[in-house]
Amino acid sequence: VGTRSDAIAAAARDKLTICLLDFLACAFEAHSLPWARQAAALSTDGAGVCTIVGTGRRVPTSDATFANSVAGHGLVREDMHTGSVSHLGIVVLPPLLALAQERRVDGKTFATAAIVGYEVGGRVGRALVTPEFTRTFRPTAFTGPLAAAAACSRLLGYDERATASALSLAANMVGGLNQWPRTGADEMFFHPGTASRNGLTAALLAGLGAHGSEEALDGVAGLLP
Repeated sequence: VGTRSDAIAAAARDKLTICLLDFLACAFEAHSLPWARQAAALSTDGAGVCTIVGTGRRVPTSDATFANSVAGHGLVREDMHTGSVSHLGIVVLPPLLALAQERRVDGKTFATAAIVGYEVGGRVGRALVTPEFTRTFRPTAFTGPLAAAAACSRLLGYDERATASALSLAANMVGGLNQWPRTGADEMFFHPGTASRNGLTAALLAGLGAHGSEEALDGVAGLLP
């Protein structure tokens, strides 16, 4: 909440520009692949103002977030933060792009929100993800909801209380298994879609006054060990 836009290093903004272009390129190239088409098929045409990358469709915010996150992961060559073993761009950028189509957002506000999302996802992942963790769980599916919730909360201008609730609610919306490589199944492509949509949902709920536990991350039954 206290991150000042003018305090963010130019190098971070330049890096974000590359990550945004990379995400759009990946989503555009992958939009015709089976999992991307399946995710987009769940969207309601004409019911919103948000774009599914590579198409002319206008759909609701949550639908665009899910479909674009899945497409962004469709080639599995998008950005990755090694410390958290997470693909953060595909969970942070789609909900921000969708929200930016709903309301007027300037570039500095968008960039700051995205960088906050990346930072939160990376830090949570460093605290949570271990070799033992990855044997069972997919890191992006756990870091993603929190990264997306943080980014959306920042873009929406939430105060500390609402942001904390968004993060706490997002901590209750994590989940994704790493069984898929053993059978060559498709569920990994949908992990980021669910994560980013859940993070967006958590932020919107917090904006409506939903209260999340202050200890959802570090309490005795919290997310972090």
